[in-house]
Amino acid sequence: MKDTATTMPEKKEKDLLETLGTILIVLGVAVWGVYAVLRFGMGSDAAVRGFLPYHLAGVVPGVILKRHRFFGSIVRRLWS
Repeated sequence: MKDTATTMPEKKEKDLLETLGTILIVLGVAVWGVYAVLRFGMGSDAAVRGFLPYHLAGVVPGVILKRHRFFGSIVRRLWS
């Protein structure tokens, strides 16, 4: 019989990290919605380079958090 007391915090932590990763990805992609509204909806001269850092700041850490187990296994293989 498995001891569920030791596996439950890991599952909860995994769900929390994946949820935070999803939120960051959604926010990072939503930056382009703001860009589209400013550029095409309001006719502003918005530059892509002003929005790209915020997009990457959300998407890159979001993907890492969402796939932390996969990236951890790659790092362990490289260092073993």
